[in-house]
Amino acid sequence: MSISCRGAKISKGGLFDYTNGRFLKDEETQLSKRRVEFDLSNLCSQAASVANGSPVRKIEKMEGGFSKALLMTMDNGRELIAKLPCPNAGRAMYSTASEAAVLQYVATHTQVPAPRLLAWNANAANPVRAEYIIMEKAPGVQLFTVWDDLSASDRLKLIKSLTKLEHQLATIQFPAYGQLYFRQSIPESSKRVLLDLSLDPTGQFCVGPACDPAWTNGTTPADLDSTLDMGPWPNLHQFGLALAKRSTTRTTLPVCTNIASSLQGTAEDHFALRDMAMKLLPKLAGLFSMEQSARPTLWHIDLHMGNIFVSEQDPSQIVSLIDWQHTSISPLFLQARWPVFLSPPDDYSLGLIHPKLSSDFETFDSQDKQVALLEKQRADASKAYEIATYLNNRDTYVALWKFDEPVREYFKRVGHTWDDGMVPLEMCLLKICETWSQLGFLDPCPLNLPTRGMEVFNHRFIKYKQWCGIQDFAKKYLDTDDDGWIAPQMDYDEKKLQSKALLQLLIERVQSGEEAEEMSRSWPFPAQEKPSWRQTVD
Repeated sequence: MSISCRGAKISKGGLFDYTNGRFLKDEETQLSKRRVEFDLSNLCSQAASVANGSPVRKIEKMEGGFSKALLMTMDNGRELIAKLPCPNAGRAMYSTASEAAVLQYVATHTQVPAPRLLAWNANAANPVRAEYIIMEKAPGVQLFTVWDDLSASDRLKLIKSLTKLEHQLATIQFPAYGQLYFRQSIPESSKRVLLDLSLDPTGQFCVGPACDPAWTNGTTPADLDSTLDMGPWPNLHQFGLALAKRSTTRTTLPVCTNIASSLQGTAEDHFALRDMAMKLLPKLAGLFSMEQSARPTLWHIDLHMGNIFVSEQDPSQIVSLIDWQHTSISPLFLQARWPVFLSPPDDYSLGLIHPKLSSDFETFDSQDKQVALLEKQRADASKAYEIATYLNNRDTYVALWKFDEPVREYFKRVGHTWDDGMVPLEMCLLKICETWSQLGFLDPCPLNLPTRGMEVFNHRFIKYKQWCGIQDFAKKYLDTDDDGWIAPQMDYDEKKLQSKALLQLLIERVQSGEEAEEMSRSWPFPAQEKPSWRQTVD
């Protein structure tokens, strides 16, 4: 049996370590979160048992941010994917059990193409010594390999098909918010909500507790607050309440970001902010819970080109959507979003405004013309998705583009203050108070913010925007993410030098040593040597 990774042979032990890149910060921790040990022989035996006894001939290791995926080619030519969650994948047992249930439910109750589930075990004490899912390899090819070669009509056909698939998911109204499971995975003594027979004629599934990393990030199972309501939640009010309390249960943990302490706030500050937010929750939940946009919806939230497989013969035909890990049942207004590859450019306009080239396009040089044409092409694809969603998936259209943005932001921000800082939720509360009557409320807003408080909020918001600008600048020019991930084909040492040089560039532009210190603290990727600042004389 041969074992390889990106075309190079590796040992059996090489399957365990994370090798799909390096990290500019906390590298040792980041790598340990992605290391998975398992019994390869027993995993191969499980694969053979679902492949008519054919043994594994070769294995190719693939990795994502939360799982290892092994492409197993059997002696009979059949190709399977064995997926093993990493320690950072969320709640042990629950994450695997939920992903398996989602795969089975989507395959059984919709026409959305997803990998066929063959075997799974969410108990790490099994003979493989790790949780795993074995599924059929998706047919076809990944969309990013053919997108540039697709004609405009084929792109339009694919986008229309995608909105129809999303419509199938949007029309299924689950009885509660949470995550989907097989009933056998959640004991009767635990909190669970059974599906109606119209959604689950064979009585296999239920809605159970949340399990994605947002509920466990930075904690071990023993660290989870036993008082935290992990779901399922029967209504929008209970869902929002759990989100609000989730953030303050994390105040005993180290701060995960490099945000300034004045923006991060103390534990007491977070409890006070939570109490302010909770004053609005009964009103917000009461007004919006009856809207179609708030109904509990199962949704694939990571539709980038690598997760969409299309037919080799007809690349406009979607043949599989992969990576259903962390798929939750949440309000449609939180689930609906632009697919990653169809997100619009900054100057995009919603509505019946067709994207156009600039009126002075002909004066551009050849390079600028190429950039403008690419932006126009991107905007055309976004417009196609917007219009196709309106025609094929009206409820999602309303949830994504007509739902009141301050309310959406409230539910997005209220559970993340310890990780993101207090400012996003503060500004959200301010916006809700300012637009209270426009949101449809007839009685006074229960949250009275004094003028002085608003001035403080606005001052903090300016500082927060500056901090976000530094983070975005670093990630854009280093081609990385929040974790500082560097792709394996890139020169890691060169990226570290670039990070230091970029920070030095910013520091040279500030006016004082104090500002330089703050810039260094705000930089997301710490340098071994502290950049220097010296005052320049004109």
